[in-house]
Amino acid sequence: MNRNTKVPSENHRLSHTTAFMKVRRHLPLLFAPLLTSCSVPDMFASTSPHKIRLKDGREVLCSGEPEYQKKTGYYRYRTPDRRDAVIRADDVAGITGQGA
Repeated sequence: MNRNTKVPSENHRLSHTTAFMKVRRHLPLLFAPLLTSCSVPDMFASTSPHKIRLKDGREVLCSGEPEYQKKTGYYRYRTPDRRDAVIRADDVAGITGQGA
């Protein structure tokens, strides 16, 4: 065998190793969008304050828009101190957004 034929294969092997090292170095950057996508639904959720007006005249503040749970007949909402709460839909006179 000619020595010249072996050298390109060794260089080729080295170039693959160097390319792998470059890819390996950037691997965390490739997975970063995947990891952050887990939190995306919360980022786009409505967090503007809303006010639930009850039929008896009271008003309840909530962060984000309340969700009506058809199965139970309740509105589910999050309080300003980040606690989950529910209120009967029959007691609600109206819901208004504070940011609008």
